[in-house]
Amino acid sequence: MLASANRLRSARDITRVYRQGRYGGGGVLSLKARRSGLPTTRIVVVVGRKTDKRAVVRNRLRRRVIGTLERLWDRVPPGYDIVVTVHEDPGEVATAELDKLVTGALERAGVQ
Repeated sequence: MLASANRLRSARDITRVYRQGRYGGGGVLSLKARRSGLPTTRIVVVVGRKTDKRAVVRNRLRRRVIGTLERLWDRVPPGYDIVVTVHEDPGEVATAELDKLVTGALERAGVQ
């Protein structure tokens, strides 16, 4: 679980990242990142109802992506606001493959 200081919670901040952030990703997930000027990086994972109608499934997807981000946390530099949007259920995607997808999205967005 991400520390409270590393969670992006404000709707205004999330909207700002969607509007001004650099895009990275495609396929299963996409990512938008924006420099925040803060000493920490804040992240939110968004899984919409289009992905799955059931909250249990959406929460499982959210936890899985957050777990991947926690494993890759040492590669993420401080000072960014990041919004990760899950578009499809990566249920059959192996953990190593999900790590590669997130790493690639971070690189395309210019975070790493």
